[in-house]
Amino acid sequence: MFNKQGWPTWARLLVVVATLAIIVATWWLIIGRQPKNMDQLGFDNLYHYRNEDLKFNLDLPEQFIYYQTERTNSADYREIKFYVPTSDPEYTNATPPSYARPIVVRVFDEEAWKKLSDEDESKKDFTQAASRDSKVYLISFWDKQPADWQGKWSEAMKESITKSLQ
Repeated sequence: MFNKQGWPTWARLLVVVATLAIIVATWWLIIGRQPKNMDQLGFDNLYHYRNEDLKFNLDLPEQFIYYQTERTNSADYREIKFYVPTSDPEYTNATPPSYARPIVVRVFDEEAWKKLSDEDESKKDFTQAASRDSKVYLISFWDKQPADWQGKWSEAMKESITKSLQ
């Protein structure tokens, strides 16, 4: 590659830097495309929940450590309920015990959504967050936080979660 007369030092350095840049970029692309583990905090201090069946993702803040989900189906929609641990005594006998429900994501097929009136009970307390691929995504948050979540929960957290619904 290098002849006997030699390349100038700057040219050799340029080749080495370019080679390293290609190696680093390739590594970064490979790691970046790996699916993120929903149960582990990501590099951005978020839990990246993904539901391939209902085709949505949700970014949850680091305070959601040990969160749990539950899926329910109805004739008109499917929903995912998110639960977080709490030490509030009011939730000792909750289902699941000692867990509170901060978020519910409800997913309608577009045809079923169009048939509902604005006063329909299945729309009550929900905000439409997204609509794509013939699905409508609604989100609802708790009205009252458990005592130990009073300092953790904020409107900014709520907005961030809503914006992440994709």
